[in-house]
Amino acid sequence: MDFEKLWHQILSTATEEAFDVSTVPQNNRTPLWFRAYTKEIYLYVDSTPDKNPSVQLNGARKITKDDFMNVAGYYERWKNGETHLRQEVREQSRNTAYIFGLISKFANS
Repeated sequence: MDFEKLWHQILSTATEEAFDVSTVPQNNRTPLWFRAYTKEIYLYVDSTPDKNPSVQLNGARKITKDDFMNVAGYYERWKNGETHLRQEVREQSRNTAYIFGLISKFANS
């Protein structure tokens, strides 16, 4: 998967208009919705008022390209069900659930 291309596709879409996307839990948990948008040259995620259940964030979180690319490197292993991977990735980024949600949405579109 070309994560560089995917990053630019996500940024381009979010620059045109903010959009809602859900997390993609591997267990039986209910997916949570969040809003992705850009401000200046940065990608942000935040709670969404339009979908339920929404993530509960105290404020928007910035996702940098470096953060995205680092977490994206784990996506295929996570998607294939590798256990305990989320804990390993979570040590690298607190945005793992959002990045995986974005990748899942755009990789399947």
